[in-house]
Amino acid sequence: MKFILADDSTPFSTFFRTEDDQPAYRTGVIAKNRLSGGSTVTIHKLPLGQGAKIKPEQSSGDLWNVKAHELATFKIRGWHPDEFEVNGKAFTEKEFFKKSGLGWYGRDRIWAGPDGGEYRWKMGDSKPELYLNDKEKTLVAKFHREHSGFLGIQEKRPPCLEIFGGPHPEALVDMIVITFVYMEKNRADREEQSKKMARGNLKTGVENLVG
Repeated sequence: MKFILADDSTPFSTFFRTEDDQPAYRTGVIAKNRLSGGSTVTIHKLPLGQGAKIKPEQSSGDLWNVKAHELATFKIRGWHPDEFEVNGKAFTEKEFFKKSGLGWYGRDRIWAGPDGGEYRWKMGDSKPELYLNDKEKTLVAKFHREHSGFLGIQEKRPPCLEIFGGPHPEALVDMIVITFVYMEKNRADREEQSKKMARGNLKTGVENLVG
């Protein structure tokens, strides 16, 4: 199973579509706290079978005559624990995830699936991978970043979340998408913070040289 993201988009502000171009999920950042660096992200589910098709480049906006419902919202709060709401039920960060390991872009996240399995997102240096958190460490899902096809070195490819095996329960697929979007928003926020710190250090260094 593959969910393809809109061209030149991020997982937290885009449409996820099936391989036959049916819209399945829509994500968006609805609020951002510049002081703390936190943000609020919503995930809407668009039930399949409505006869809708979506263009590869469309990453936002409403679709005419297509029903959708809010699946999840999460708040990344910067200095405070993150908050989650899934299918109308609220969770604290500790109720939703267990953290494990260390990494430049954040720690791994372990969560309980609706099928009774335990799953682990490994953040990775550039893209996350989801495994069953058992002895076999079975690969469940993987994010493929976009390839531009520049100079013909790699074939042009849109960003894609691939879920292996299955068929999986619909509730599990929903949770894979929700937790994946959260992981990538965390990565993006950390990258932004690192860039801000680097710019601040560079500015300080230049001022010291001039002064």
